[in-house]
Amino acid sequence: MNKVPLYKQIYQSIKDQIISGELRPKDRVPSEQEFMDEFMVSKITVKNALAVLVDEGLVTRIQGKGTFVSPNPASVTVETTSSRSLPVAPVMHNHNYNYIGLIIPTMKTKVIQRLVDYVEYYVKEAGYQLVLHITRESSHEESRAVEQLTNTQGVRGIIVFPTEDESYNESLLRLSLDKYPFVFIDRYLRNIDTYRITSDNWGGAYETVDRLLKEGHRQIALISPDNTNTTIEDRTHGFEKAYIDSNIPIDKSLWCHVPIDILRTGDTSAYVVKFLHQHPHLTAVFALTAEMARLTRHALHEEEGLNPHTLLVSFDDPEIPGISHVLQDEEQMALSAVSLLLEQCNGQYTPQRVEIPVRWVQG
Repeated sequence: MNKVPLYKQIYQSIKDQIISGELRPKDRVPSEQEFMDEFMVSKITVKNALAVLVDEGLVTRIQGKGTFVSPNPASVTVETTSSRSLPVAPVMHNHNYNYIGLIIPTMKTKVIQRLVDYVEYYVKEAGYQLVLHITRESSHEESRAVEQLTNTQGVRGIIVFPTEDESYNESLLRLSLDKYPFVFIDRYLRNIDTYRITSDNWGGAYETVDRLLKEGHRQIALISPDNTNTTIEDRTHGFEKAYIDSNIPIDKSLWCHVPIDILRTGDTSAYVVKFLHQHPHLTAVFALTAEMARLTRHALHEEEGLNPHTLLVSFDDPEIPGISHVLQDEEQMALSAVSLLLEQCNGQYTPQRVEIPVRWVQG
């Protein structure tokens, strides 16, 4: 992978300062918060960078005081790069004992494709191999994948991207009750207390609608898959809160949540076209997924009677030139998921939710 991971950028920055003498023996290294502000990253990314430096003997960490350059860092054998950003798999003669499971609902979206790519990269970097299961949005297949992975010798933990409708899944609840190492990524089940890695879906939607309102838009449509999972729920709530905070009445008849059965039968395009024809006076449309943005854009430009100049914005990049969108950081999501999973594999268990910042991209 050509892209240098964020933790390695921080790691290399500190290391270069130590080697050059800018940071001298026993000097205090900037705080985690300072690195978070400088590089605009999460705390876990900074911790990963510092963990590598500790492993190499370049710095020492003192509880309650901070991180300091080692008394004699020049005596430490230092390599130019390091792959030990994450807890490393135990050394075993049989590599079949080093597996991490990843359960995903589909491979159709760019977001999931990038998540799989980054998860595989960081799993391999930690000395494990990835075992992939695709549920095709079936909770039954999801349960079967959990059973197969937990019964497979050598699987140390599981990362789960839940199915679209996030129906109650006893197998996932059992993982939590048994404290089996696993992490939810992107979506999660609210009734299961475990590790959860998500983007700032609420904040991304809030910022988008707030921008549109400040630009004078009032007839703003929401077009989205059905409101049946935490990702869509959070984005919908962010949309609504932007109206509330602006003291502007919201017209929920302009919300188009496409039912699950329509999504699965392939009639989504016709459903969206019908909705747009029913609301000809829209000035803007916020599509909560890239797929919905592409369908909406096609309808606006190809269907007679619709206004092709209606402003379209999207959550996630729809890969359409000129469309403003909210961009997720799939690499940071993957790194955080792998890091927290391996912490559990090493005996730590403190369920938490990590929310990864998103970024507005102007079209």
